Amino acid sequence: RLFVAGFGMMQVMMYALPIYLAADGGMSADIEQLMRLASLALTLPVIVYSSAPFFRGAWRDLGRRRLGMDVPVALGIAVAFAASVYATLAGGGAVYFDSIAMFVFFLLCGRYLEMRARQKAAASLEYLDRAIPLAAHRLKTYPASHDAEDVPAVSLRQGDLALVKPGEVVPADGVLLAGETETDEALLTGESRPVVKRAGIVAE
Repeated sequence: RLFVAGFGMMQVMMYALPIYLAADGGMSADIEQLMRLASLALTLPVIVYSSAPFFRGAWRDLGRRRLGMDVPVALGIAVAFAASVYATLAGGGAVYFDSIAMFVFFLLCGRYLEMRARQKAAASLEYLDRAIPLAAHRLKTYPASHDAEDVPAVSLRQGDLALVKPGEVVPADGVLLAGETETDEALLTGESRPVVKRAGIVAE
């Protein structure tokens, strides 16, 4: 929809600009009418296809008896297009095909940027959700044995011993008692490279 609106806007402006720049009597009436008809043909896909979300949203809002943002937008587009079509067919008066296409294009640009921002925020929340483990392996009789029981990570308390297997997320802040590993601390510090952890070093 954004591409159709942008393409239509550029093409309509190519026909509108000579009319704006032409001095009185510098362009014959039949050429001006031909450019208006071409602008009408190029604006029609913008109205039918690119503007469809605004009209659907306005219809939905009116069905719910409320005035959302889509109602004035759809009303403005429809009125401007209807007035321009009437002026074109009547052979006189101002037309606004270039303004309509530009207006729709910029509105769609705003919605596209909003959609990208929402997707980025959702991806960040999903990454954060994956970074927080749901379960932990709590050691019951360490160092006598490495037998572990799976418990919710939120149930760990100070003094509990947990086994972190390769590839797993550290379930809580603590001190590494044995072994050596590398941890990904990008979520905490922004460091992209794994950080080496040895016995006696705090693990996060």
